[in-house]
Amino acid sequence: MAVRSPGFGWTHAEQRNRARDLLLDTALSLFVEKGYIGVRVGDIAKAAGISRATFYKHFSEREEILAELFARLLGREPVPPPPGAAADTVARVRELLTSAAARMLTNEQLARFVYTLPIRHASLMGAGARPAVLDTVERLIEEGAAAGAIRDDIPAPFLTAHIARAFEAAMRDWAENRVPDALAHVETLLDLAFDGAMNRPGLAREHRVTGAPHESRR
Repeated sequence: MAVRSPGFGWTHAEQRNRARDLLLDTALSLFVEKGYIGVRVGDIAKAAGISRATFYKHFSEREEILAELFARLLGREPVPPPPGAAADTVARVRELLTSAAARMLTNEQLARFVYTLPIRHASLMGAGARPAVLDTVERLIEEGAAAGAIRDDIPAPFLTAHIARAFEAAMRDWAENRVPDALAHVETLLDLAFDGAMNRPGLAREHRVTGAPHESRR
């Protein structure tokens, strides 16, 4: 009886995707075990059972694997906003981001690795790029500002960047074992971030902020 090879019946694209996934899974295991700095391309290739030349058919450098792992955790697909009215912007953004954190925690090993990296996430994604969930956050903030629920004297990209930094700080605190409950800590730091974003009658606004933060999409 003939034995089929593992790739029998797969398309070229399917074989390529499986090979990339193998490299990503292997790299993550090595990064967690030895630390990112301690792992070289040759180490990943050897552990995955392939040559360096084959590795470079899938990834141009080790940093590209890092960016791919980051994208795997945060996702690339557009994220729909939670249902609700524009007046409930703060609650909807909180729900959106706590749900995003809960999804990340389903892959705890990857989440802990990504959020303990001594690298700014914006640098991994390239100039002007950001996680898709932040596009949804910015749209919700724009709607909230138009409805009077969110301050309109600060551009939505600035408020989005402010909220994103609070979210990242909360996840880093959890990943580095400073807090035991990631979701509760995300909610706490988001509440602190939202406190300055909410529109309150009589709030003095002497200076209107203009421009855009470095983290925003250009």
